[in-house]
Amino acid sequence: MKFHFNGYFFENEKDAFEDVRKVFLKKFSISENFLLHIHSVSDDYSKELNEHYFQKDYPTDVLTIPLYKDLASIHKLDKNKHEILGDLFLNRKLIKKHAKKFTKTLIEEYQLVLVHGLLHLIGYSHDDPKKLSSIENTILKKVWNEK
Repeated sequence: MKFHFNGYFFENEKDAFEDVRKVFLKKFSISENFLLHIHSVSDDYSKELNEHYFQKDYPTDVLTIPLYKDLASIHKLDKNKHEILGDLFLNRKLIKKHAKKFTKTLIEEYQLVLVHGLLHLIGYSHDDPKKLSSIENTILKKVWNEK
């Protein structure tokens, strides 16, 4: 899976996303040919998207719009083709706020929301928050080189 960036992202942020991408692709065996659009969006647009897609009247740090329902569906795609998997919308303002609130660096918070969004992309949901949190933590430990 390749990332296509829409909006402004600093090089160090793109590098941090690349660290997540490598761990994620290895863990879930997703083709390097597939594409995910990552958008940097405002608080207002994040709220608008969240309301439109999920009927929630507030902005969110990350919003995922997948084109496939789960990882099994993605694995059925032709790995040699350049399939689009969906869109991820990141709200920089809220991510900065959460980084401060949870005493993380901005890069760590970006990586956390990226992992969270990617898990939604492949079918993990808040219906099973323990499972979502567990796999999220497993991936982040590898990204952050923790034992």
